[in-house]
Amino acid sequence: MKKTNERLVIFFAIAFGMPVLLGICMGIAFYGGQDVSAFPLVWMYLPAAGVMAGALLTKEGRTGKGEEPAPLPKVFYGTFCAGTAVMAAVAVAGVFVRGFAALLWVNNLMCVLSLASLVILTAMKRGKREAYGLCLWKNVKGSLSGIGIFVLLYLVLTMAAMGIGILQGESPEAYSLNPGLPQWVFIIMPLNLLLSFTAFFGEEYGWRYYLTPELQKRFGKKPGVLAVGVLWGLWHLPINLFYYSPSTSLQSILAQLAGCIGMGIFFGWVYLRTQNIWAVTVIHFLNNNLGMALFQVSAQGVERRWGDTVVTILLYLAVYLPFLFTKPYREKE
Repeated sequence: MKKTNERLVIFFAIAFGMPVLLGICMGIAFYGGQDVSAFPLVWMYLPAAGVMAGALLTKEGRTGKGEEPAPLPKVFYGTFCAGTAVMAAVAVAGVFVRGFAALLWVNNLMCVLSLASLVILTAMKRGKREAYGLCLWKNVKGSLSGIGIFVLLYLVLTMAAMGIGILQGESPEAYSLNPGLPQWVFIIMPLNLLLSFTAFFGEEYGWRYYLTPELQKRFGKKPGVLAVGVLWGLWHLPINLFYYSPSTSLQSILAQLAGCIGMGIFFGWVYLRTQNIWAVTVIHFLNNNLGMALFQVSAQGVERRWGDTVVTILLYLAVYLPFLFTKPYREKE
């Protein structure tokens, strides 16, 4: 129990402490007129790095098929943590070294880390992958159905938002499809997933594999997943202030909280059904990239109106909140 608590403290120190320090650097860069695009990428690695550093420092293993704890995946964990540390250092260097292309270097490091992680995971023994939530071919049918349901819900949300926007007087041309959509769907997005999957895994291994079960053990399934949604939303705070919507940050923060609570419920639902971290990793990737694929929209520098913000919050809650009352979230007496 002592190791478990120590590990949780280490997780919070890295997953939430590092964003405070990086957020200060991000603010300096923003107000200095510098590009801050490297920071959101680094952010995504911090939750998993917190999980892995906690396991390595406390030497707390997980039980595999036998009674003894399976050996820690030290090579994978160590490589991931080292890569995260280097990317964080590069992002910070971009603040203080004029002309340093931090985003380019962080992107390159992300690609290298993703390819290296793929090789390490492939070479890892199946029992160790299973013990540490890294097994790919687990509950494939449930995983694919979860991904399919998310895509359907994403399209429903998008169509609803478009319809409301048009009713409010926006031009339908503002929602024209990306002319290069086939290339995005069949070439760009699969390649992007291969070269960047560690970023999305970086969040999901922290939120869904580790923190959600930990809080659910302490508070129950429903309060636990809701608490993670709130924490996940607040975790984005510096990104809301300096990247997503600097000119309308309050609206961005409120929409972020609603989105993280709603999607946290759905992502948690998929993970509870499948215990497959890669299913929610793919879903997270799709959530961050489908907008660019469909409409070539960017998440940076978005100006949010109050009306749009309220609609967004209501849509998120209407679509995702019902999953909180499904079978996986029912408490056992």
